[in-house]
Amino acid sequence: MKKILFVILIVSLKVNSQELVGSWKVVSYEDEICYFNKTTDSISYKDASRKGEAENFRKMSEILIFPISYNFESNGNYTLTQPMIGEINGQFRFDQVNKKIVFIDDEGKKYEIPFLYRDNILFLDMKMETDYIKIGLNKN
Repeated sequence: MKKILFVILIVSLKVNSQELVGSWKVVSYEDEICYFNKTTDSISYKDASRKGEAENFRKMSEILIFPISYNFESNGNYTLTQPMIGEINGQFRFDQVNKKIVFIDDEGKKYEIPFLYRDNILFLDMKMETDYIKIGLNKN
């Protein structure tokens, strides 16, 4: 019985890992100030007193956030592309049990980023020193 459960677990991880393979583009951005959905071109403010900051960010997001893309390959390699910075290459591992994607960059630094996959959007929840950033990615 344990062997059957183990095989089912491995197969389900493989299937979910394969769903990750491909090219993904940022379509939404969320932080403590606002939520911006590029697909619907909508923005909602969490902190009305900081609306001016959010509006300035909305203008800059076309350059800073929405050009970002991730490419996950079936061999476990990834490329993060941001036109202003360039490319970051490394390896990734899909941890379905803990709901994290483990990134290891080309310098050997390891980052474990919680994820949620809902309605064909891959959400990455990145903790910052004092706040958070959540981006939504749509598969191209």
